[in-house]
Order: sequence, then C-alpha cells, then structure tokens
Amino acid sequence: FPAVVNPHGHWAKGRLHREEDVPPGPPPPAPPAAGRADLVALAVSLARRGFVVFAYDAVGYNDTDRVSHRFAGTPEAWLWGISLLGLQLWNSLRAVDYLESLPYVDRGRIGATGASGGASQTFLLAAVDERVRASVPVNMVSAHMQGGCLCENGPALRVGTDNVEIAALTAPRPQLLVSATGDWSKDTPAVEGPAVKRVYDLYREGERTAVRQFHYGHNYNRESRAAMYAWLRRWLGDGKGDEAGEIELPADLDVAVMRVWNDAHPRPADDLDDAGLLRALRSERERRLSDLLPRGDARSMKRFRETALPALRLALGVSADAAGGGSGARRNEPRGALVVHVRGDERAAGDAARLRATLESLEYGGGVRVLALPPIDASPEALWKDYFTTYNRAPLGDRVQEIVDALAALGRAGSRRVELVGVGAAGPWALLARGVAPADLAPGGTVADLDRFPWDDDRAYLARLYAPCLRAAGGLRTAALLAAPNPLCLHNAASGLPRADADAVTSGYRAYRSAPPPRVEPARLAPDEIAAWLTK
Repeated sequence: FPAVVNPHGHWAKGRLHREEDVPPGPPPPAPPAAGRADLVALAVSLARRGFVVFAYDAVGYNDTDRVSHRFAGTPEAWLWGISLLGLQLWNSLRAVDYLESLPYVDRGRIGATGASGGASQTFLLAAVDERVRASVPVNMVSAHMQGGCLCENGPALRVGTDNVEIAALTAPRPQLLVSATGDWSKDTPAVEGPAVKRVYDLYREGERTAVRQFHYGHNYNRESRAAMYAWLRRWLGDGKGDEAGEIELPADLDVAVMRVWNDAHPRPADDLDDAGLLRALRSERERRLSDLLPRGDARSMKRFRETALPALRLALGVSADAAGGGSGARRNEPRGALVVHVRGDERAAGDAARLRATLESLEYGGGVRVLALPPIDASPEALWKDYFTTYNRAPLGDRVQEIVDALAALGRAGSRRVELVGVGAAGPWALLARGVAPADLAPGGTVADLDRFPWDDDRAYLARLYAPCLRAAGGLRTAALLAAPNPLCLHNAASGLPRADADAVTSGYRAYRSAPPPRVEPARLAPDEIAAWLTK
C-alpha cells in the first residue's frame, strides 16, 4: 500500500482535533476568520482510499507531551544546535523509517501532508528526505510569513533563503501547494506558486507542482482535503484522483483508540523531560565531537577537516567563495600581514600600531594592513528576539567574514604569505577566521590573543562569541585545528585553554609531519615578541 506521514499544526488537540467543517454552499464574500479542520476524518479518508496513514504528535502534544512545545527555546540550546524544529524534523524522519518498516507499505510510494505548522514539517521533511515521493503542504508556503512558532524557526535556517526556496527543494517530486484567501498564503497562486514552478521547469517537470486556493481563513477543511486526496491518489495511489469526486464520508472513530499511553500501555518510567533531553542531546554532541578529533594521523585529520570545516562555516554563516592568490607561497616570497583589533580598545589599538611599525621595518614592506572592527554590542537575548538568527548571520559571523575578506584582498596581491594577528578581544575572531578561510587563501602564520577565553564554558560563548551551532561545530578548538598546517601561536591563554583542547590541537598538527607544533603561552605577548615569532 502507499503510505502518508501526517504531522499536525497548532490545533488544541493536535492529531486528535475534530471541528465541524464550514457548511457546503456558495462561499461568503469575505473569507471566515478561521477555517475548519477535522484531522481524524483526514486520516480515515486517506485509509479508505487505500493509504496507510501515520498521524503523529508534534512535540508537546497528546502522547508526546513529556517534552514541552517550548523545548530548547533558549540561545544556549541553539549554541549547541539543539532546537524544537530540529527535534520535530528528526521525529518526522523517524516516522518515515517506521512506515518503511511495515511489510505492507510500498517504500517507493510514501507521501506527506499537513497544514499550518504541520505544513512546515511537511515541506521541511520533503526537502531533506527524498523518500517522500509526493507532498501537500497546506496554507503555509509564503514569501513573507515564515512561521511564528519555535517549532518553525531553527538556528540559521533561513539565512540567505526562505520557505519558498526550501519548498522548491522538493523538485522534481510532486508537490501541491494549497492556500487560503484569508491567511498569509493568499498570494500563493500569483507569487510563491510560480516561483516554485520555475524550479520544477528546470527539470522539465512543471506538471508535478500546482496550486489550489480556497476562500477560507487558515484551515485544513473539506475542500482542501479533497484537493489533497486527489493529488496523492494521482501520484501515489490508483491514479484516479478527481477533486470534484472526492467525497468525504463521516469518520466515526473514537479518538481514545488513537492514544498510545493508557492503563494497558503505561508511559515508560525513564522517559525524559525538557531538561533531561537537553542534557542527553548535548552529551551526544560532545561525544560526536570527541570521536571526530584527529588522532595524529593524516587519515583522521582529513576526516576531521571534511566534517568540521563546513560545520564551522555554517555556524558562523561565513562564505569562503573568495579566491586568494597565496596558493603555493614559499618562505622566501613577499610577506604581508593583517593585524586585527576591536575599535575602541585603546591598548589593543596601540599594540596593533606598534606591531605594524615593527613589521614594516622588517621584511613586510608595505604589505601590512590594520583592520579595526566594531565591538559586538548585541546580547544573545537581543539576537533571540523575533528569531533574529534564524534569518540573519550573527554579528560574530559578520566580524569573521570581514577578516576573511581582508585576508583575501591581501592574498590576491601575488604569491604572498599573509600572517594574521588578532589583538585583544579580536584574537578569537582572528582564530575563527583562519579556521574557516580556504586553505589556498593567503597561507601564513596566525597569532591569536585568546583574551583569557575559557574554551569549554557556554557562558563565555554566550557573552562574547555567540553564534548558533558554534559549540556544536567545536568552537575555537575546531578553528585552531583547521589552521593546520600553518604556524599557530596562541597567547594570553591563562586557564582559558583546557589541557584536553591543547592536546587535541597538538595532535592535529602532528598529522602534518613538516608542520611546526602550535605555540601556546599563558601570558600575553608584546608586539615585539609577536613580530619575532612571525619573522622566524
């Protein structure tokens, strides 16, 4: 049999929601303020049409209410890449696994449908899982309203993109967009639908997407369901779907039989609440990071770089498309230097000026640039408001991108080695920039003032180096490892560099037999000491 996963939206009773439909007849001149939805009738009617249906709870509803619908609703959780949206999408992936495990389900004919928040889950699932062969997201795909709940907003989800592009990732698999005249999907026939169809046309499969709109408020009512039945029957079922003929019979089903936990099947005693699940997911991420660390050999370092580099770039929102001219630079070729400090820090500015003068008096000629960057004045709480970092790169990523761009500009000036020095509070920014920069972009040494930053303290990242998913990507430790095999000097570390992290960085450098071991100093180095190290 074909099968359908059916996530639900924010109806009070979730997948068990039953509400009388708007009576049939001519539509009113203005759409009702709210439409109707009978999610039990939806599942029963699909079953009557030959589909296996798995209607499953959103987090916080019915049998999945041990964890709340506000799970992971903090900047600290997002720092580790833990989010309610991510948890629900994981559950949706596992729902497809479950359907595939049933011996009477045709694995090549699995679809998905849901409305509102359930539509968000539908098009996200279809975007990331090609096992979903046809989908119907209802009243959600919009260019101007992306979803107002925590379950629809994840860290960095829409930086440089939006729900329309995410929905278009389903192409060329069949996808019907259902919209309403009385909610934010009112423009779908004229705006979002044609935009999605242009992507399908690239595959010459334009007939595999369509838009149906109904004159109601936000809903998954009888007319919307009829359009969905016809679409899924056409692409996954018997091929005989006819929207006009999709009559929905009464669904007399006691919702009590749709519950999981009852006296005969009690809830497991060891299930986790919000706090317990957060701890478990963080521990899992820490274990994965530990397992990924290089072991001093080239193979493990290659594996680490292939996984960690895109993760760190994604966490910071940094583009590494710029090509530098430093590939293949040798020790005897011209050198340049980029010295970075935070604007307004008089001590750091003075150190940067002295370092520039010292380097220019040596072999650096005029290839020394000082970059003064503004301080980060946005707190994680401010960045949390209105899910700012769902749509925008964090200010930390802006600073790192500026440094990467400056490295690229210096590196284009010929086959030049470019040293990177971060002074004061800009030291960690410089280290992150060296880590995410392309390997052939201005190779050279890196000197980073760690500014006594405690590498393994979430509170420090929240206060000074906040970007969603940065801890999940390994933070400063990953950046230091990705700096290899270029010379690396970390100073002003004090107690901020745990022994385990120092050993991990050293082990990574050991994979490059000719690379000098990283230098780590607890004290702050003076400009002349930095210059002496760079000119070795």
